[in-house]
Amino acid sequence: MKVVFYIRQLILSLALVAVVSVVPSTIRAGDIMDDSGFEKMGKPKLGEWLFHFHERGQSFEGYVSSHPTRAAASRRVLVFQPVGPFSNIEKDIIAKAVEFAGIWFDLPTRIEPVLPLPESGWHRIRHFSWIDRPVKQYKTGYFLDKLLPRRLPPDAVCYLAMTMADLYPEEDWNFVFGQASFSDGVGVYSMARYFPQFWGQEESSDSYYLALRRSSKVLAHEVGHIFGLTHCIHYRCTMNGSNSLEESDRRPLRLCPFCLKKLQWNRGFDINERYEKLREFFENQNLQQEAAWTNLRLKRIGSNPPEQ
Repeated sequence: MKVVFYIRQLILSLALVAVVSVVPSTIRAGDIMDDSGFEKMGKPKLGEWLFHFHERGQSFEGYVSSHPTRAAASRRVLVFQPVGPFSNIEKDIIAKAVEFAGIWFDLPTRIEPVLPLPESGWHRIRHFSWIDRPVKQYKTGYFLDKLLPRRLPPDAVCYLAMTMADLYPEEDWNFVFGQASFSDGVGVYSMARYFPQFWGQEESSDSYYLALRRSSKVLAHEVGHIFGLTHCIHYRCTMNGSNSLEESDRRPLRLCPFCLKKLQWNRGFDINERYEKLREFFENQNLQQEAAWTNLRLKRIGSNPPEQ
């Protein structure tokens, strides 16, 4: 049974020329050279992503030479498209996750009006042992090939559908959390399995914050892919691959120094300012673990002078 995260990979051809790495002055030495507070990846265990997928990683030079997606003057908005019904709690969490994505990528965001799920032809019925009702799953091809491309907003650097419907890409797959087309800048992500009701459980304050953390994490990870970041193999990082919900939950909500350097080159933000905005978000949303780590990181890099 395939219960792995599936996402369509765009094969990027690398230029056969030397790339000179220019580190912007807003990257601090403490954030690139000092890896204190970051946990290095250990030997992968059976069932984990890197045990089954032997990825080579991505250097900074390889990232730059891959010509990743970058925001332009005419296309610089992260546009999110809700599809299907959402409860009030789910709407609230999605709105906060989108706010977080705007801080993470230092870009404006917009949530479009809700669109309906297709009535026929794009779904199947599945039965799971932990829930006493059938689950209707929708095929990701509907979103990637039919719905999103023809509605792509002219100001969108990427256009992402979000749904509470469970998803699948092909008949022989059990489910997927999401799928994207990097070349088209579109993707679809299901939040269904991040919320307790999918598992037949009651909503609680703990499940609310867990759903917010999971939703924020998937947006940071998947939009990161659209901006050209591949899976991180060096540190525990938001860009780690995950083979299950449990492995995804172990992935921290922060970028390691290598991945942060790539995203900073792409977006040109000031790292200290970004950390300060993230800390404020985490504190306001009661994500205490993330707020505490970010505060320690700010103190650490604040004691180092900018790289010359």
